Amino acid sequence: MIKKQDKQKLHSIIVNGVIFKGDKVLVSQRSTSESHEPGKWTIPGGKVDRTDGDVFNIIEKTLAREIREETGVEIKDEIQLVTNNTFIRTDGQHVIALIFKCLYKSGKPRPLEDTTDCRWVSLSEVRSMDFPPNVKGYILKSYAKN
Repeated sequence: MIKKQDKQKLHSIIVNGVIFKGDKVLVSQRSTSESHEPGKWTIPGGKVDRTDGDVFNIIEKTLAREIREETGVEIKDEIQLVTNNTFIRTDGQHVIALIFKCLYKSGKPRPLEDTTDCRWVSLSEVRSMDFPPNVKGYILKSYAKN
């Protein structure tokens, strides 16, 4: 059992995907009911869930599942780590973020879980959109690896 004071020292791990379809990337707009950065544009992803152990490729599985749950889009199995960082959510939770470049496989993007809109956008559109801190940088780094 983890004590409350020890739990405050732990990080949540999230995975996000910059999904490419040709020269465009998929972005989604956070629901206005979200506690962290409501209404802002972002890239799909989510938390790595706690397991009972012995789950192989948990990062890849989580990334594909979260993208599918939020946007209805399937990604190819090949993913590439673009960057990682830490930040503190508005609720005080410490987070480790792993950002991956992904390639579109199938599906029509639509806003599903925790999102109000999603769309394919060009690099020039990305530059003019309102993203939370760091997210625009994640996308730009992914373009540099394209």
